[in-house]
Formats: sequence, structure tokens, C-alpha cells
Amino acid sequence: MHGEESRAGYEAETFFGPPAPAPSKGEREPLVAVQVHRYGASAPAYSNGYHRNGSAAHTPFRKALDAPAGTATNWLGVLLAFLSGAFFTLSSAAVKALRAMDPMELLLVRGLLQVAVMLAAALWRGAPLLGNKGFRLLLQLQGLVGGLTLVLLFYSFRRLPLGDATTIIFSSPVVVLVLSFVFLKEPCGFFRTLIVCTLVTGVVLIAKPPFIFHGDAQHYDVAGYGCAVAATVFTALNMVVMRKCKDVHFSVVVLHLSLWTVALALGLLLSVGHHRSLWALLRHTPLDWAMAVVVSVLGLSGQVLVACALGHEGAGKVAVTRSLDIVLAFVLQAFAFGEVPDWVSATGAALVLLCVLGMGLENQVLTLASILP
Repeated sequence: MHGEESRAGYEAETFFGPPAPAPSKGEREPLVAVQVHRYGASAPAYSNGYHRNGSAAHTPFRKALDAPAGTATNWLGVLLAFLSGAFFTLSSAAVKALRAMDPMELLLVRGLLQVAVMLAAALWRGAPLLGNKGFRLLLQLQGLVGGLTLVLLFYSFRRLPLGDATTIIFSSPVVVLVLSFVFLKEPCGFFRTLIVCTLVTGVVLIAKPPFIFHGDAQHYDVAGYGCAVAATVFTALNMVVMRKCKDVHFSVVVLHLSLWTVALALGLLLSVGHHRSLWALLRHTPLDWAMAVVVSVLGLSGQVLVACALGHEGAGKVAVTRSLDIVLAFVLQAFAFGEVPDWVSATGAALVLLCVLGMGLENQVLTLASILP
């Protein structure tokens, strides 16, 4: 391991020249990774965690997207990321297919299952159930944001074509880019601006707002597309807030998210649900309950797999790999639900997929551009 790090540092010095002196230990937070997954970084990161100009190789948003040590692709991480996206897509398809149950009934079942599993995991690990001191308020914030994200996801998958909803929601990594520019003043050059503009174009082509496409406003699902766009923003916020809770055991983080999910699903079920009564849960058939359990298991498996994927591969490649499941969503939409997308939606989905791929491969694109004449 030390030999690999020394060789990486030597090669960097040979190509770029010797690095500037790094600040003292008390003035910085040392980084573990030899190279940092770059989102707008102006210079390569050396093994001491600093750029050639001596500036820190990370910001709060970039820390959430750091890759593990090494630059070679970890194909196990890529496989786990693809499987996690597939599980999420299959879970979303099950939510859409199970019309006999209210979306909040399904979310309530999933939340209760997650509470049971994560509570057992936290007790087995001996983790404090209320969270570490200094993180308890932040833990509740991430639980609320995560619970609202799941509520919006379930409503959007029930109301919209599966491919449309999946494409809009999977554009969340680009929303992180926008948030980092607006709130943290991270640089946003020509390449990132092009990515954002292309993404907005793709989402508009998918959503087809009537005031642009002159469609039938009476049959336009404003609530469905509104939930999908809001879910995209909340997904990006949830990723950042969960990164802030990195010192809390993951079982405790997911446990609090699940508790908030149960509370929100229960409140919405009793206030705006189809039956507005918990007794309606007893009227469902065994097949409905079996499908509800399948939805819960698929969703929980997707969360576990994406956590495992991030342990093997950087978040950039994980996000890019998961975005490939947009294709799976459109295949399911066409063959399972008989909703063949038109060329406008297909074009929009292709643009969004291109944006997510371009953002994940930003390092390679910028490196290639720098060596071209």
C-alpha cells in the first residue's frame, strides 16, 4: 500500500513538478485518498491531499463525492451500483403496479420493515440509538429530509410513467453540482454550465409542460411532475446531509430515516389517503401484502447495495452506473405497463443520461480537452 502511494506521488511530481509545501497538520484535515474525485478542482491532488497550488483538495460538497484510494475502476463496486439501481427501479415498478394499495400504505410497510432491520443492526453493533452527541439535531434533519424524499418518490412513481419519473429523479447528481455553486460558491466553468443547461432541456422534454408544448392542461399531471422534480432536489439534499452524519453508524442513520418515514406515511395516510383509516390495511388480500413486502425488500436491498458500492468505488462512478438503469425503466415502462415513450421523451431521457455520464466522467473529459491541440 505504501509503495503504491509513494509511486503515485513520484509520478505526479515527475509530470507536474514538485508540489507546494502543505500546511501544517493543525491547519488542515488530512485526506486518506491518494487522489480526490475532482468536481471542478483546478489542479491534480497529490498524495498529501493538496493540489499543486497548495489549496485543499476538497470542499464540503466534494467530500461527499470523494473516491476511495486508487484510480483503477473497482468492478465489484460498479456491479453493486448497477444492482442497487436495478433494485430501486424494480421497487418503483412494483409501487406503480400495485394499484390496490395506497402509496403511503406501501411506504408505511417499507418503513416498518426498515425500522425492524436497522434497530436489530444498531443493537447488535452497540451503537447509541439516539446518535452521537453533537449529531443528534443533524440526525433528525436527515431523517426528515430522507422521509420526505421517499414520500415524493412514491407519489411520483405512482402518478407518472416509470421512465419519466426515473429519469428526472436520477438527475439528482447534477442538482448537487448546482447546489454547490449556489450555496458553497464552488467554480462552475463552461463544461458544468453546459451540463446544467442540457439537463434542464432534457427534463423539460420529458415533463412537456403545457405552456411550452401547448398540450391539454386539464390532463397534465402537475402534482406528479412536481413530486418528481421536488424528489430530485430532496435526494441531492439528503445525500449532503447524510454525508454530514458520517461519524454516526449507518444503522442509526437509516433507523432515524425509517422512523420519520413511518411518521410521515402514517400522517399522510390518515389525512389524504384513499381510505383515511388504518382498518383499510386489513382489507387487502394476501397477494397485496406479499407485493408490499416485495416492494419493501427491494427498496431496502437497493439501499444496502448502494452503501456497499460506495465502500468499493467513488460516488461519481456509482452515480454514473446507477443512471444506466434509466434504460431499464423505459424497457419496463414499454413492456410491463404498455406505455411506449414518444420520441420527445426518449430524446429528453438521452440528454439527461448524457449529462449524468458527463458529470461522472468530468475528470477524463477535462484531461482530454487539456491535451488536445
